[in-house]
Amino acid sequence: MYQTFETPRMWLRPVEEADLDELVALDADPEVMRYISGGQPNPRSVYERELLPRMRAWVGRPFGYFSAFAGSEAGAFLGWFHLRPSVFDDQILELGYRLRREVWGRGLATEGSRVLLEHAFTTLGQTAVDACAMPENAASIAVMRRCGMQYLGMFTHPRVNMELARYIVRRDS
Repeated sequence: MYQTFETPRMWLRPVEEADLDELVALDADPEVMRYISGGQPNPRSVYERELLPRMRAWVGRPFGYFSAFAGSEAGAFLGWFHLRPSVFDDQILELGYRLRREVWGRGLATEGSRVLLEHAFTTLGQTAVDACAMPENAASIAVMRRCGMQYLGMFTHPRVNMELARYIVRRDS
């Protein structure tokens, strides 16, 4: 299954190996990485060895990592979204996103998130989807709230040992 999604302004498709240069460039921006790694980029070698294989591991499933493009696949690379098993609760999915700084503040994170939430609830039958962010990341938290997510509390991320604000939206809310 090669799952794609369209929104009024974006086209999302599973991350491909051909996206490597764009992914590395995205993570090379210290502002993009500010609330992820304190501004430290993910070098190309880390993408080749670890991150891209992890992102590609979900291809063929009805969820995973999706590269986002302006308008269509021929459009400019905007960033990525994910819908994957939650790191906090393996019974639900987790929503995530990372976009190029040049497109921040245009509602694209909310637009892409909403199409993936719709997919999670209507197609996959999920009962809830969560998301997390550093508590200082007001813009990301605003996206979660616009998507109907409610604050659950602070949690330590199991992989990166970082305190994060966790939000959740339930299908029946």
